[in-house]
Amino acid sequence: MRAPGGAAALVCLSGVLVGANPAPAQDWTTAGYDAQRSSWVRADAKISRDSVRAPGFQLLWKVKVDVDSTQSSAVTPPVLLDLVIGHRGFRALGFVGAPSDHVVAIDTDLGRVEWERRLAPGAPSAGGSPACAREITPDFARSTNAAFPAPPGGRGGGRAGQAARSAVGEPGLGAVTLAQLGTRRTAAPSAPPKTPGPHVPPRPFPVVYVLSSDGMLHSLNVMNGADAEAPVPFLPPQSSARGLIVVDDVAYVATVSGCGDAPNGVWALELGSKQVATWRSASAIAGSVGPAIGPDGTVYVTTTTGELVALEPRTLKPRQTHRAGGAGFTSSPVVFEHAASVLIAASARDGRIHLLDSHRLASSKATESLNSASVAAAAVASWAAPDGTRWLLVPRAGAIVAWKVVDHDGVPTIQPGWVSRDMITPLTPIVISGVVFTVSSGEFRAQPSSPAVLYALDATTGKELWNSGTAMTSPARGGLSGGGGQVYVGTNDGTLYAFGFPMEH
Repeated sequence: MRAPGGAAALVCLSGVLVGANPAPAQDWTTAGYDAQRSSWVRADAKISRDSVRAPGFQLLWKVKVDVDSTQSSAVTPPVLLDLVIGHRGFRALGFVGAPSDHVVAIDTDLGRVEWERRLAPGAPSAGGSPACAREITPDFARSTNAAFPAPPGGRGGGRAGQAARSAVGEPGLGAVTLAQLGTRRTAAPSAPPKTPGPHVPPRPFPVVYVLSSDGMLHSLNVMNGADAEAPVPFLPPQSSARGLIVVDDVAYVATVSGCGDAPNGVWALELGSKQVATWRSASAIAGSVGPAIGPDGTVYVTTTTGELVALEPRTLKPRQTHRAGGAGFTSSPVVFEHAASVLIAASARDGRIHLLDSHRLASSKATESLNSASVAAAAVASWAAPDGTRWLLVPRAGAIVAWKVVDHDGVPTIQPGWVSRDMITPLTPIVISGVVFTVSSGEFRAQPSSPAVLYALDATTGKELWNSGTAMTSPARGGLSGGGGQVYVGTNDGTLYAFGFPMEH
Protein backbone atom coordinates (compact mmCIF):
# COMPACT_ATOMS: atom_id res chain seq x y z
CA MET A 1 0.00 0.00 0.00
CA ARG A 2 1.21 3.45 -0.85
CA ALA A 3 1.10 6.58 1.26
CA PRO A 4 -0.54 9.79 0.07
CA GLY A 5 1.84 12.51 -1.03
CA GLY A 6 5.38 11.62 -0.07
CA ALA A 7 8.03 8.93 -0.15
CA ALA A 8 8.46 6.39 2.58
CA ALA A 9 11.31 7.00 5.00
CA LEU A 10 12.86 5.31 7.99
CA VAL A 11 10.71 6.63 10.80
CA CYS A 12 9.70 5.13 14.12
CA LEU A 13 6.07 5.80 14.91
CA SER A 14 5.64 6.21 18.64
CA GLY A 15 2.02 7.06 19.20
CA VAL A 16 -1.38 7.86 17.81
CA LEU A 17 -4.25 9.49 19.61
CA VAL A 18 -7.47 11.15 18.65
CA GLY A 19 -8.65 14.63 19.49
CA ALA A 20 -8.02 16.91 22.45
CA ASN A 21 -11.37 16.01 24.04
CA PRO A 22 -12.03 12.93 26.17
CA ALA A 23 -13.26 9.84 24.34
CA PRO A 24 -16.43 7.88 25.06
CA ALA A 25 -16.19 5.43 27.93
CA GLN A 26 -16.28 2.36 25.67
CA ASP A 27 -13.72 3.47 23.06
CA TRP A 28 -10.26 1.86 23.21
CA THR A 29 -8.15 4.98 23.77
CA THR A 30 -4.57 3.87 24.46
CA ALA A 31 -2.40 0.87 25.24
CA GLY A 32 -4.31 -0.87 28.03
CA TYR A 33 -7.63 0.76 27.02
CA ASP A 34 -7.87 3.62 29.53
CA ALA A 35 -5.73 6.03 31.56
CA GLN A 36 -5.35 3.42 34.31
CA ARG A 37 -4.14 0.68 31.84
CA SER A 38 -6.87 -1.70 33.02
CA SER A 39 -7.48 -3.44 29.63
CA TRP A 40 -11.15 -3.61 30.69
CA VAL A 41 -14.07 -2.52 28.47
CA ARG A 42 -16.92 -2.33 30.98
CA ALA A 43 -19.84 -3.08 28.68
CA ASP A 44 -20.38 -4.04 25.08
CA ALA A 45 -23.71 -4.28 23.24
CA LYS A 46 -22.81 -7.57 21.53
CA ILE A 47 -20.10 -9.39 23.48
CA SER A 48 -21.06 -11.43 26.56
CA ARG A 49 -20.32 -14.86 27.98
CA ASP A 50 -23.52 -16.25 26.45
CA SER A 51 -23.10 -14.66 23.01
CA VAL A 52 -19.47 -15.73 22.60
CA ARG A 53 -20.29 -19.27 23.71
CA ALA A 54 -23.10 -19.55 21.14
CA PRO A 55 -22.43 -19.94 17.37
CA GLY A 56 -21.73 -16.72 15.49
CA PHE A 57 -18.56 -15.20 16.95
CA GLN A 58 -16.01 -15.57 14.13
CA LEU A 59 -13.32 -14.04 11.94
CA LEU A 60 -14.90 -11.05 10.20
CA TRP A 61 -12.08 -9.76 8.07
CA LYS A 62 -8.32 -9.43 7.76
CA VAL A 63 -6.32 -6.61 6.20
CA LYS A 64 -2.68 -6.76 5.11
CA VAL A 65 -1.33 -3.55 6.61
CA ASP A 66 2.42 -3.87 6.09
CA VAL A 67 3.47 -6.06 3.18
CA ASP A 68 7.21 -5.69 3.88
CA SER A 69 7.11 -6.50 7.58
CA THR A 70 9.91 -8.52 9.14
CA GLN A 71 9.54 -7.25 12.71
CA SER A 72 8.48 -9.22 15.78
CA SER A 73 5.51 -6.90 16.40
CA ALA A 74 4.69 -5.77 12.91
CA VAL A 75 1.14 -4.48 13.41
CA THR A 76 -0.16 -2.72 16.50
CA PRO A 77 -3.65 -3.34 17.89
CA PRO A 78 -5.84 -0.45 16.72
CA VAL A 79 -6.96 2.53 18.72
CA LEU A 80 -10.68 2.89 18.03
CA LEU A 81 -12.97 5.75 17.11
CA ASP A 82 -16.27 3.93 17.34
CA LEU A 83 -18.52 6.59 15.89
CA VAL A 84 -17.65 9.53 13.66
CA ILE A 85 -20.22 11.37 11.57
CA GLY A 86 -18.81 12.82 8.35
CA HIS A 87 -19.92 13.69 4.85
CA ARG A 88 -20.09 9.96 4.08
CA GLY A 89 -22.29 9.15 7.05
CA PHE A 90 -21.66 7.14 10.23
CA ARG A 91 -18.25 5.51 10.40
CA ALA A 92 -16.23 3.36 12.80
CA LEU A 93 -12.46 3.74 12.43
CA GLY A 94 -9.38 1.99 13.76
CA PHE A 95 -5.87 3.46 13.59
CA VAL A 96 -3.05 0.98 13.07
CA GLY A 97 0.72 1.38 12.85
CA ALA A 98 3.51 -0.70 11.37
CA PRO A 99 7.32 -0.24 11.22
CA SER A 100 8.89 2.63 9.29
CA ASP A 101 6.18 5.07 10.35
CA HIS A 102 3.37 3.42 8.41
CA VAL A 103 0.03 4.79 9.67
CA VAL A 104 -3.21 3.24 8.41
CA ALA A 105 -6.86 4.11 9.09
CA ILE A 106 -9.31 1.23 8.62
CA ASP A 107 -13.10 1.19 8.47
CA THR A 108 -13.65 -1.45 11.16
CA ASP A 109 -17.17 -2.29 10.00
CA LEU A 110 -16.08 -3.11 6.45
CA GLY A 111 -12.43 -4.08 6.91
CA ARG A 112 -11.45 -1.48 4.32
CA VAL A 113 -8.45 0.88 4.30
CA GLU A 114 -9.60 4.50 4.50
CA TRP A 115 -6.22 6.19 4.16
CA GLU A 116 -2.54 5.60 4.91
CA ARG A 117 0.60 7.64 5.32
CA ARG A 118 4.33 7.26 5.83
CA LEU A 119 5.80 10.24 7.62
CA ALA A 120 9.24 11.31 6.40
CA PRO A 121 11.60 12.87 8.97
CA GLY A 122 15.19 13.86 8.30
CA ALA A 123 18.32 11.79 8.73
CA PRO A 124 18.76 9.73 11.92
CA SER A 125 20.41 11.46 14.86
CA ALA A 126 23.95 10.65 15.93
CA GLY A 127 22.58 8.40 18.66
CA GLY A 128 20.11 6.65 16.38
CA SER A 129 20.24 4.52 13.29
CA PRO A 130 18.01 3.29 10.48
CA ALA A 131 17.86 -0.05 12.32
CA CYS A 132 16.32 1.66 15.36
CA ALA A 133 13.75 3.35 13.16
CA ARG A 134 12.74 0.03 11.64
CA GLU A 135 12.63 -1.89 14.92
CA ILE A 136 10.54 0.39 17.13
CA THR A 137 6.88 -0.55 17.05
CA PRO A 138 4.29 2.24 17.29
CA ASP A 139 2.07 2.74 20.33
CA PHE A 140 -1.37 4.31 20.11
CA ALA A 141 -3.54 6.49 22.34
CA ARG A 142 -6.49 8.85 22.25
CA SER A 143 -7.21 11.73 24.56
CA THR A 144 -9.05 10.39 27.59
CA ASN A 145 -10.16 11.25 31.11
CA ALA A 146 -8.12 10.59 34.24
CA ALA A 147 -11.28 9.58 36.14
CA PHE A 148 -12.26 5.93 36.22
CA PRO A 149 -14.63 5.02 33.38
CA ALA A 150 -18.27 4.68 34.36
CA PRO A 151 -19.21 1.22 35.69
CA PRO A 152 -21.48 -1.13 33.72
CA GLY A 153 -25.17 -0.29 33.81
CA GLY A 154 -27.46 2.29 32.33
CA ARG A 155 -26.86 2.63 28.64
CA GLY A 156 -24.94 -0.21 27.08
CA GLY A 157 -21.52 -0.04 25.50
CA GLY A 158 -20.73 0.10 21.83
CA ARG A 159 -22.63 2.08 19.25
CA ALA A 160 -25.98 0.76 20.43
CA GLY A 161 -25.63 2.57 23.74
CA GLN A 162 -24.25 5.90 22.55
CA ALA A 163 -25.94 9.06 21.37
CA ALA A 164 -24.44 11.42 18.84
CA ARG A 165 -25.28 14.88 17.66
CA SER A 166 -24.92 15.62 13.98
CA ALA A 167 -22.83 18.36 12.45
CA VAL A 168 -21.83 17.08 9.04
CA GLY A 169 -18.90 19.04 7.69
CA GLU A 170 -17.27 19.61 4.35
CA PRO A 171 -15.82 16.60 2.49
CA GLY A 172 -12.61 15.42 4.13
CA LEU A 173 -13.00 17.56 7.24
CA GLY A 174 -15.07 15.21 9.35
CA ALA A 175 -17.66 16.39 11.83
CA VAL A 176 -18.81 16.24 15.43
CA THR A 177 -18.04 12.88 17.02
CA LEU A 178 -18.66 11.19 20.32
CA ALA A 179 -15.06 12.00 21.17
CA GLN A 180 -16.10 15.64 21.29
CA LEU A 181 -19.18 15.00 23.41
CA GLY A 182 -17.33 13.51 26.37
CA THR A 183 -18.91 11.07 28.78
CA ARG A 184 -20.02 10.71 32.37
CA ARG A 185 -17.27 9.45 34.65
CA THR A 186 -17.32 8.36 38.25
CA ALA A 187 -15.52 10.65 40.66
CA ALA A 188 -12.27 9.52 42.21
CA PRO A 189 -12.26 8.95 45.96
CA SER A 190 -10.86 12.04 47.70
CA ALA A 191 -9.35 13.34 44.46
CA PRO A 192 -7.62 16.69 45.02
CA PRO A 193 -8.35 19.51 42.59
CA LYS A 194 -6.27 19.41 39.44
CA THR A 195 -3.91 22.17 38.45
CA PRO A 196 -5.30 23.67 35.24
CA GLY A 197 -3.04 24.14 32.28
CA PRO A 198 -3.33 26.09 29.04
CA HIS A 199 -6.68 25.37 27.41
CA VAL A 200 -6.70 23.55 24.09
CA PRO A 201 -9.66 24.76 22.01
CA PRO A 202 -11.77 21.95 20.56
CA ARG A 203 -11.37 21.37 16.85
CA PRO A 204 -14.29 21.09 14.42
CA PHE A 205 -13.00 17.63 13.53
CA PRO A 206 -11.12 14.90 15.44
CA VAL A 207 -7.40 14.50 14.89
CA VAL A 208 -4.87 11.71 15.24
CA TYR A 209 -1.51 12.57 16.79
CA VAL A 210 1.53 10.66 15.58
CA LEU A 211 4.87 10.82 17.35
CA SER A 212 7.43 10.15 14.63
CA SER A 213 11.06 9.19 15.01
CA ASP A 214 12.26 12.76 14.49
CA GLY A 215 10.64 13.51 17.87
CA MET A 216 7.83 15.61 16.41
CA LEU A 217 4.21 15.21 17.43
CA HIS A 218 2.10 15.33 14.26
CA SER A 219 -1.65 15.93 14.16
CA LEU A 220 -3.63 14.28 11.36
CA ASN A 221 -7.26 14.65 10.37
CA VAL A 222 -8.89 11.27 11.09
CA MET A 223 -11.02 11.47 7.95
CA ASN A 224 -8.18 11.75 5.42
CA GLY A 225 -4.80 11.70 7.18
CA ALA A 226 -3.97 15.29 6.21
CA ASP A 227 -1.92 17.48 8.57
CA ALA A 228 -4.19 19.48 10.88
CA GLU A 229 -1.43 21.77 12.21
CA ALA A 230 2.34 22.14 12.30
CA PRO A 231 4.27 19.35 14.08
CA VAL A 232 5.41 20.05 17.67
CA PRO A 233 8.83 19.02 19.09
CA PHE A 234 8.43 16.42 21.87
CA LEU A 235 11.30 13.86 22.07
CA PRO A 236 14.88 13.61 20.84
CA PRO A 237 15.12 11.94 17.41
CA GLN A 238 15.09 8.13 17.24
CA SER A 239 13.75 7.74 20.78
CA SER A 240 12.47 4.34 21.85
CA ALA A 241 9.08 5.42 23.23
CA ARG A 242 6.11 3.52 24.61
CA GLY A 243 2.69 4.15 26.09
CA LEU A 244 1.77 7.54 24.62
CA ILE A 245 -1.32 8.85 26.40
CA VAL A 246 -3.11 12.21 26.56
CA VAL A 247 -4.96 13.30 29.71
CA ASP A 248 -6.22 16.81 30.51
CA ASP A 249 -4.52 18.31 27.43
CA VAL A 250 -1.12 16.83 28.32
CA ALA A 251 0.65 14.11 26.33
CA TYR A 252 2.76 11.65 28.35
CA VAL A 253 5.13 8.97 27.11
CA ALA A 254 7.94 6.82 28.54
CA THR A 255 11.34 6.39 26.90
CA VAL A 256 13.80 3.54 27.21
CA SER A 257 17.47 4.02 26.33
CA GLY A 258 18.93 2.03 23.48
CA CYS A 259 17.94 4.15 20.51
CA GLY A 260 18.55 7.85 20.08
CA ASP A 261 19.59 10.30 22.79
CA ALA A 262 16.54 10.06 25.06
CA PRO A 263 17.33 8.84 28.59
CA ASN A 264 15.17 6.44 30.58
CA GLY A 265 12.25 8.44 31.88
CA VAL A 266 8.82 10.00 31.39
CA TRP A 267 8.02 13.02 29.22
CA ALA A 268 5.07 15.42 29.31
CA LEU A 269 4.02 17.83 26.54
CA GLU A 270 1.48 20.59 27.26
CA LEU A 271 -0.69 20.63 24.14
CA GLY A 272 -1.63 24.27 24.80
CA SER A 273 1.73 25.88 25.64
CA LYS A 274 3.86 23.29 23.77
CA GLN A 275 6.16 23.11 26.83
CA VAL A 276 7.94 19.82 27.61
CA ALA A 277 8.77 18.45 31.08
CA THR A 278 10.94 15.40 31.78
CA TRP A 279 11.49 13.03 34.71
CA ARG A 280 14.66 10.98 34.39
CA SER A 281 15.08 7.52 35.87
CA ALA A 282 18.35 5.94 36.95
CA SER A 283 17.17 2.62 35.50
CA ALA A 284 14.98 1.43 32.65
CA ILE A 285 11.22 1.98 32.67
CA ALA A 286 9.44 -1.34 33.18
CA GLY A 287 6.50 -2.76 31.28
CA SER A 288 5.01 -2.64 27.82
CA VAL A 289 2.32 0.05 28.13
CA GLY A 290 4.15 2.96 29.76
CA PRO A 291 2.92 5.12 32.66
CA ALA A 292 -0.55 4.78 34.21
CA ILE A 293 -2.63 7.77 35.29
CA GLY A 294 -4.55 7.85 38.58
CA PRO A 295 -8.00 9.47 38.92
CA ASP A 296 -6.44 12.64 40.35
CA GLY A 297 -4.03 12.91 37.41
CA THR A 298 -1.00 11.44 39.23
CA VAL A 299 1.40 9.66 36.86
CA TYR A 300 2.65 6.24 38.03
CA VAL A 301 5.68 4.53 36.56
CA THR A 302 7.70 1.41 37.46
CA THR A 303 11.39 0.70 36.94
CA THR A 304 13.45 -2.43 36.41
CA THR A 305 15.30 -1.85 39.70
CA GLY A 306 12.13 -2.01 41.79
CA GLU A 307 10.85 1.57 42.17
CA LEU A 308 7.23 2.58 41.74
CA VAL A 309 7.22 6.36 41.45
CA ALA A 310 4.26 8.76 41.67
CA LEU A 311 4.78 11.93 39.62
CA GLU A 312 2.89 15.23 39.60
CA PRO A 313 0.74 15.75 36.52
CA ARG A 314 2.20 18.15 33.96
CA THR A 315 5.41 18.98 35.88
CA LEU A 316 6.44 15.35 36.56
CA LYS A 317 7.88 16.32 39.94
CA PRO A 318 8.21 13.21 42.17
CA ARG A 319 5.55 12.90 44.89
CA GLN A 320 6.21 9.49 46.43
CA THR A 321 8.40 6.47 45.73
CA HIS A 322 7.90 2.87 46.77
CA ARG A 323 11.02 0.71 46.72
CA ALA A 324 10.15 -2.94 46.36
CA GLY A 325 13.52 -4.41 47.26
CA GLY A 326 14.70 -7.64 45.71
CA ALA A 327 13.56 -8.26 42.14
CA GLY A 328 12.74 -5.25 39.97
CA PHE A 329 9.44 -4.62 38.25
CA THR A 330 8.73 -6.01 34.81
CA SER A 331 5.19 -4.74 34.23
CA SER A 332 3.70 -1.31 33.87
CA PRO A 333 1.44 -0.37 36.80
CA VAL A 334 -2.33 -0.77 36.70
CA VAL A 335 -4.52 1.54 38.82
CA PHE A 336 -7.98 0.56 40.11
CA GLU A 337 -10.61 1.14 42.78
CA HIS A 338 -11.12 -1.23 45.68
CA ALA A 339 -13.49 -0.38 48.52
CA ALA A 340 -12.72 3.27 49.29
CA SER A 341 -9.11 3.12 48.08
CA VAL A 342 -7.18 3.62 44.87
CA LEU A 343 -4.77 0.71 44.53
CA ILE A 344 -1.83 0.03 42.23
CA ALA A 345 -0.57 -3.38 41.12
CA ALA A 346 2.57 -4.38 39.23
CA SER A 347 4.43 -7.61 38.53
CA ALA A 348 8.07 -8.19 39.48
CA ARG A 349 10.80 -10.27 37.90
CA ASP A 350 10.43 -13.06 40.47
CA GLY A 351 6.77 -13.53 39.52
CA ARG A 352 5.36 -11.67 42.53
CA ILE A 353 2.52 -9.18 42.22
CA HIS A 354 2.95 -6.08 44.36
CA LEU A 355 -0.25 -4.41 45.59
CA LEU A 356 0.01 -0.87 46.99
CA ASP A 357 -2.29 1.81 48.37
CA SER A 358 -1.80 5.01 46.35
CA HIS A 359 -2.33 7.20 49.43
CA ARG A 360 0.47 5.49 51.40
CA LEU A 361 2.80 4.61 48.56
CA ALA A 362 6.11 5.56 50.16
CA SER A 363 5.49 4.09 53.61
CA SER A 364 3.29 1.08 52.89
CA LYS A 365 4.59 -2.43 52.73
CA ALA A 366 3.69 -4.19 49.53
CA THR A 367 1.26 -7.07 49.68
CA GLU A 368 2.86 -9.81 47.64
CA SER A 369 1.74 -13.15 46.29
CA LEU A 370 4.01 -15.59 44.50
CA ASN A 371 2.84 -17.67 41.59
CA SER A 372 4.64 -20.98 40.99
CA ALA A 373 5.17 -19.98 37.37
CA SER A 374 7.81 -17.34 37.96
CA VAL A 375 7.83 -15.80 34.49
CA ALA A 376 7.00 -12.14 35.03
CA ALA A 377 4.47 -10.17 32.99
CA ALA A 378 4.94 -6.95 31.01
CA ALA A 379 1.41 -5.72 31.86
CA VAL A 380 -1.42 -6.59 34.26
CA ALA A 381 -5.14 -6.42 33.41
CA SER A 382 -7.80 -5.62 36.02
CA TRP A 383 -11.60 -5.82 36.08
CA ALA A 384 -14.46 -5.94 38.59
CA ALA A 385 -17.35 -8.42 38.53
CA PRO A 386 -20.95 -7.25 39.01
CA ASP A 387 -20.78 -8.46 42.64
CA GLY A 388 -17.86 -6.10 43.27
CA THR A 389 -15.08 -8.70 43.25
CA ARG A 390 -11.89 -7.18 41.88
CA TRP A 391 -9.71 -9.39 39.66
CA LEU A 392 -6.13 -9.14 38.39
CA LEU A 393 -5.09 -11.07 35.26
CA VAL A 394 -1.46 -11.86 34.54
CA PRO A 395 0.09 -13.69 31.57
CA ARG A 396 2.66 -16.31 32.57
CA ALA A 397 4.87 -18.67 30.57
CA GLY A 398 2.06 -21.00 29.51
CA ALA A 399 -1.25 -19.69 30.85
CA ILE A 400 -3.27 -16.73 32.12
CA VAL A 401 -3.37 -16.56 35.93
CA ALA A 402 -6.22 -14.77 37.72
CA TRP A 403 -6.08 -13.35 41.26
CA LYS A 404 -8.79 -11.90 43.50
CA VAL A 405 -8.23 -8.74 45.53
CA VAL A 406 -9.60 -9.31 49.04
CA ASP A 407 -9.40 -7.57 52.41
CA HIS A 408 -7.47 -9.35 55.15
CA ASP A 409 -7.77 -7.64 58.54
CA GLY A 410 -8.64 -4.43 56.71
CA VAL A 411 -5.61 -4.63 54.40
CA PRO A 412 -6.04 -5.35 50.67
CA THR A 413 -4.28 -8.50 49.56
CA ILE A 414 -4.61 -11.01 46.74
CA GLN A 415 -5.52 -14.67 46.64
CA PRO A 416 -5.45 -17.23 43.81
CA GLY A 417 -8.46 -17.34 41.50
CA TRP A 418 -8.05 -19.54 38.42
CA VAL A 419 -5.48 -20.67 35.86
CA SER A 420 -6.41 -20.92 32.19
CA ARG A 421 -5.76 -23.77 29.78
CA ASP A 422 -2.21 -24.10 28.42
CA MET A 423 -1.11 -21.49 25.88
CA ILE A 424 2.12 -20.62 24.10
CA THR A 425 3.47 -17.39 25.63
CA PRO A 426 0.06 -15.73 26.05
CA LEU A 427 -0.26 -11.99 25.50
CA THR A 428 -1.69 -9.64 28.13
CA PRO A 429 -5.44 -10.32 28.16
CA ILE A 430 -8.26 -7.84 27.71
CA VAL A 431 -11.70 -8.07 29.34
CA ILE A 432 -14.94 -7.14 27.56
CA SER A 433 -18.29 -7.57 29.35
CA GLY A 434 -17.12 -10.46 31.53
CA VAL A 435 -15.19 -12.23 28.75
CA VAL A 436 -11.39 -12.51 28.83
CA PHE A 437 -9.72 -12.44 25.41
CA THR A 438 -6.11 -13.47 25.10
CA VAL A 439 -3.78 -14.72 22.39
CA SER A 440 -1.57 -17.77 22.44
CA SER A 441 1.19 -15.99 20.55
CA GLY A 442 2.58 -19.04 18.72
CA GLU A 443 6.11 -20.25 18.09
CA PHE A 444 8.50 -17.84 16.38
CA ARG A 445 11.72 -19.79 16.13
CA ALA A 446 10.31 -23.22 15.38
CA GLN A 447 10.41 -24.43 11.79
CA PRO A 448 7.73 -24.25 10.71
CA SER A 449 6.44 -21.65 13.16
CA SER A 450 3.04 -22.11 14.76
CA PRO A 451 0.41 -19.36 14.34
CA ALA A 452 -1.38 -17.32 16.98
CA VAL A 453 -4.75 -18.41 18.40
CA LEU A 454 -7.31 -16.07 20.00
CA TYR A 455 -9.12 -17.50 23.05
CA ALA A 456 -12.26 -16.30 24.84
CA LEU A 457 -12.51 -17.30 28.51
CA ASP A 458 -15.13 -16.88 31.21
CA ALA A 459 -13.66 -14.06 33.32
CA THR A 460 -14.79 -15.54 36.66
CA THR A 461 -13.82 -19.19 36.07
CA GLY A 462 -11.21 -19.20 33.30
CA LYS A 463 -13.27 -21.78 31.37
CA GLU A 464 -12.73 -21.67 27.62
CA LEU A 465 -15.74 -20.34 25.71
CA TRP A 466 -14.35 -20.14 22.16
CA ASN A 467 -11.12 -20.13 20.15
CA SER A 468 -10.14 -18.97 16.66
CA GLY A 469 -8.62 -22.30 15.59
CA THR A 470 -6.57 -21.89 12.40
CA ALA A 471 -7.99 -18.50 11.39
CA MET A 472 -4.64 -16.72 11.88
CA THR A 473 -1.60 -17.88 9.93
CA SER A 474 1.28 -16.10 11.70
CA PRO A 475 2.57 -15.69 15.27
CA ALA A 476 1.66 -12.51 17.13
CA ARG A 477 3.45 -10.25 19.59
CA GLY A 478 1.66 -6.91 19.33
CA GLY A 479 -1.29 -7.33 21.68
CA LEU A 480 -5.06 -6.93 21.48
CA SER A 481 -7.69 -4.22 21.52
CA GLY A 482 -11.46 -4.37 21.30
CA GLY A 483 -14.82 -2.64 21.49
CA GLY A 484 -17.95 -2.07 19.45
CA GLY A 485 -18.57 -5.83 19.33
CA GLN A 486 -15.17 -6.70 17.85
CA VAL A 487 -11.70 -7.88 18.98
CA TYR A 488 -8.53 -7.08 17.01
CA VAL A 489 -5.19 -8.91 16.77
CA GLY A 490 -2.14 -7.83 14.77
CA THR A 491 0.23 -10.58 13.63
CA ASN A 492 3.87 -10.65 12.63
CA ASP A 493 3.24 -10.94 8.91
CA GLY A 494 1.70 -7.46 8.86
CA THR A 495 -1.95 -8.54 9.03
CA LEU A 496 -4.72 -7.13 11.23
CA TYR A 497 -7.50 -9.60 12.11
CA ALA A 498 -10.97 -8.63 13.35
CA PHE A 499 -13.20 -11.12 15.20
CA GLY A 500 -16.83 -10.52 16.11
CA PHE A 501 -20.38 -11.02 14.95
CA PRO A 502 -21.39 -10.52 11.30
CA MET A 503 -23.27 -7.30 10.62
CA GLU A 504 -27.00 -7.54 10.15
CA HIS A 505 -28.24 -6.47 6.72
